[in-house]
Amino acid sequence: MVLDEVLRRRLVILSGKGGVGKSTVGLALAVAARERGKRVLLVEMDTALEAARVLGRGPSGATETQVMPGVFTVNLDPRGVMDEYVRRMVPVDMLARRVLESPLYKRFFAAAPGLPELMLLGKVMTLEEAHDRWSRKPRYDLVIVDAPATGHGLSLLRVPLAASKAVPVGPVGHSARRIQAMLRDEARTTLLLVAIPEEMAVTEAVEFHTTAAREVGIHTSAVVLNACHERRLTEEQEAEVLRLAAAGADGTLARGVRLGAALAAGRRHVRRRKLTRFYQGRLRKALPLPLVCLPYLFHEEMDVDSIRTLAARLEAS
Repeated sequence: MVLDEVLRRRLVILSGKGGVGKSTVGLALAVAARERGKRVLLVEMDTALEAARVLGRGPSGATETQVMPGVFTVNLDPRGVMDEYVRRMVPVDMLARRVLESPLYKRFFAAAPGLPELMLLGKVMTLEEAHDRWSRKPRYDLVIVDAPATGHGLSLLRVPLAASKAVPVGPVGHSARRIQAMLRDEARTTLLLVAIPEEMAVTEAVEFHTTAAREVGIHTSAVVLNACHERRLTEEQEAEVLRLAAAGADGTLARGVRLGAALAAGRRHVRRRKLTRFYQGRLRKALPLPLVCLPYLFHEEMDVDSIRTLAARLEAS
């Protein structure tokens, strides 16, 4: 099963074109893992609409917050992560404050190429490696990272290699090499690509997989095709909808429901279903990866029930 393969790792990184529902898939994966008894942390990166709000909870911010039993979220801001690193390196509070308030420090953080990304990945590594103080058991069984959209996501994953080459010695270079080793450890880390049945989303997923494997060396477990329009009509019913729509049929189906409007909706569904099938075939042909298809949910807003529906589909994959 695909979920078995994904959950063999401790760190799962999600990426895909903006708007494909990475956060929703990440939450569904977290819930599916929790149903298997895992303690899960969902890491978001400077996200305006946090996953916690989908579950009816307040924003978690930079603090690890339990949003449902066994599921925690944290929203990492690059500057906040860097400030935390400075406080850890400069244990004297007064000196740490002087560094953080220094104009030179602010200019350095803004100008240093790749530094925010390296700090974010370093924090992810710290969270993945965290252990309980007394039992020494891992704090989390699974860490899911909702990475930035494909272009920025790829830049994020490239940073450790670039930093290790640019700064071969010292704590920065050492940290970069450790992060790079973590990303390339197939037994520890995997990538999950997310797309929807649209041209740009599928194209970017294919390109991301190729580039990430070649330049980063990260393992990819599967591709998730989100928001799939599944068959709701038989072939005969679809043919009849198209025939009636082409003939301009009209009338009233029920009070306030015009036949023309219903036929237009039916025709759109047929088109979206055929597009879904087309892009499913394209992904299967282009990527040597398992394909998981999640349904389009006709909900005004995502809520706990929506996430559980998607989690059940992931479990069945």
